[in-house]
Parts: sequence; structure tokens; C-alpha cells
Amino acid sequence: MKTDKGKTVKKENLPSKTCAACGRPFTWRKKWESCWEDVKYCSERCRRSRGGQTAQATPSATMAPTAPSVSHLSFKAGRSPDMNKSLRCQDLGNIVHLEHLNLEVPDKEKAGIFYGEGLGLSADPGSTAAQRGGVAVTWFNIGRQQFHISKGPEAQRTPLPVKLVLPDHAALVQRLELVASHLQGTQFAFEQTEVSVMVTDPFGQHFEVLAPSDDDTISRGIKDIVLPCAPGTAAAIGAFYEKFYMARVAYGAQDSMDSASVLFGPSSSVTFVEDDEYKTAEAAIGDFEGWHIAFYMANFSTVYDRICDAGINLLDHKYNDKAPTLEDALKWSQFRMVDILAVDDSPEGCPTKYKSGDVLYSFGHEARSLYHPRYMRSLYNKGTNVYDDHGPNLI
Repeated sequence: MKTDKGKTVKKENLPSKTCAACGRPFTWRKKWESCWEDVKYCSERCRRSRGGQTAQATPSATMAPTAPSVSHLSFKAGRSPDMNKSLRCQDLGNIVHLEHLNLEVPDKEKAGIFYGEGLGLSADPGSTAAQRGGVAVTWFNIGRQQFHISKGPEAQRTPLPVKLVLPDHAALVQRLELVASHLQGTQFAFEQTEVSVMVTDPFGQHFEVLAPSDDDTISRGIKDIVLPCAPGTAAAIGAFYEKFYMARVAYGAQDSMDSASVLFGPSSSVTFVEDDEYKTAEAAIGDFEGWHIAFYMANFSTVYDRICDAGINLLDHKYNDKAPTLEDALKWSQFRMVDILAVDDSPEGCPTKYKSGDVLYSFGHEARSLYHPRYMRSLYNKGTNVYDDHGPNLI
């Protein structure tokens, strides 16, 4: 932000407002440069939750609506309505495992209370501060996946609730009730429904916690990261993952809005659901707050080459693993990208106009090879007393 004289305003002097939904202060951001006077909510999730029900744990907090439920069963090849009847029901694409979701938080102590005591996750005992990137980073195990929670100046949040799988919801609610007094004055809230427990962390990140089902291959883990996108772009985003990552994508619809669910292994997905409140792809991109996911691929070098050829290999980031060449990517066994591109021009009649190469969506991708040293290492989960559960529902 600049003054009338063209000088940059220091961060501590940026203007602020009080969010009309959660009641917490928020400061000016560059994405609001042209519309700051009209901004009422600190985030998309607060804008969506206005007028919602108040959660029982913290009367001042407002829960987000449930993220759209998108079936993973209607695959592009055959579009079978029932995965169990599809002869490709156990096929995967090139992406084989979603490892972690990385979020920055302004208060690590409160984050530890929420993730460790409230959700009941284990702080990873098998890693050192040097491996995690310093003492300001904690890895919380959830089955064979993790949340990487690091100290940052502002909270990073996904636009819609992340779907988790955790057993024993009665015990979960009891834990959440116990930590409520320690998280007063934050955005922490929870509400039990007939099918899930809706939870908000102290910084406004929403989760929908589901119980394990017969269709799940996990008893605990990250099931689905649901992301809203502009009308007419879900199929184009799915086409990007098919072309660049050789991923398997399920195409469907939710409430008459098209969706594309990218499979990140047998138990996890990232689902893009069209939302007519986004008038342009730029509006959806503007809600990206800096978070990222890490995942593993079988064919690593081909994806790297395609990402580099498209000019979207991310080198301007704070981590050590910069990979300007394939040799560098092989050294780190990973590379990073943010922008998701259109692979074709928008079709006639598409509500969102775009050209091949235009950015349709943005969030952090930490793309790893199967030779990465942390691929499928055993993760301890408290309550199981084991590192790996080899029962019918795998951890």
C-alpha cells in the first residue's frame, strides 16, 4: 500500500477493520487495493458463513458451512456411478500419496493445544527440529499424513473446510470441550452434527471431521481438500492435472455446479467445485493465503519437465529446495509450483473466459518423487499405540 505521495506504508501502519462475521480485526491486503472501502469480511470463509449458526464451544464464533460433498466415484473413463462396479475402481494416476498440508499460524502454543489436545493428533516423535525447519515448526501426525504447522505473521487458511477422517467422535467432542477454556478469545468453535463434527481452529481454519466408513481405506487422515473455483473452470483445472501430472480425475456435479476431484492416492483428493459467487478466475486466486500441500508421484522427471516448459516451476520461495534444473530437483527429490494453467481456450458459452496458458487457480504444490527420504515412513499416532495399523482400515 502506498500513500498519496507514493511512499510504501509500513505493515504496522496499514489500515484495519473488524470482520462482520467473526468479529476479529484484519488488515489491508493488496488483493483489496481497488475495493478496500467495500470489504466487510476478513476472508472468503467468513463471507460465506455470515448468518450461520453459532457453535456451542465459543458463542462469538460462527461456523462455516459444510464443504460440498463430491463423490469420487464418477470417473472420466466410463463415469460409473458406483466405484465398486467399475473395473477401474482401484486404478490410480501418477500421484500416489498426499503427505501433508502446511499452514502458518501466529500462535504456536494455541495451535499445539488445538491440534495436539483438541483433535488428538501426535506431534511427530520421529523428527528433529533440524529436519522440520526449526523449532517454530511442528508436524502433527494424522494417520499416514501430517499437518505441518509453522509460526508465521498471519494465519493461512483454505477457503472451505478440509475433510478429515477420525474415529470415535464422542471422544473427539470430549477433547474439544476440554480445550475450549484454553482457546477463549480465538476463533475456535465446534458443532456436532448427525454425520460429522464441524471444527474451527483458533485462527479460522475450518474442518469437517467424518467417521471412518466402509468405503475408506483409512481410519484417520486427510480425506479431501475442497476448493471453490470460478464457473466453467473445474473441468479445465482437472485437465491441467491430467496433462501435467498424469493424475486421475473424477468429474461430477454438486448442487448443479460442476466439480473435478483430483485423486492424490487411494484415500485423499483435492476437489475443485465451481461457485457462481466467483465472477472470474482472478477472484478465486485472490483467496489463496500461502498454504501448500506435499505429495508423491511415480513419474517425477516428466512432470518436472512439463512444469518447467510451462514456466511455472516456482523458484521464488523461502525454502532451501529450489530446483532450477532437473539435477537440482533430483538432488532434493522435489520441486514446487503454485499456478494451475488452462491447457486450452475456454469453450463457447463458458461463463468464465480464458485462453490457453491463463492461470485458473493458485495454491502451493510441493511435488516429490518416490525416492524422497520421507516417502511412506512410519508415523506414530497416539491412541493406536502402534506406528502402523495393518487392519482392514489402514492408518
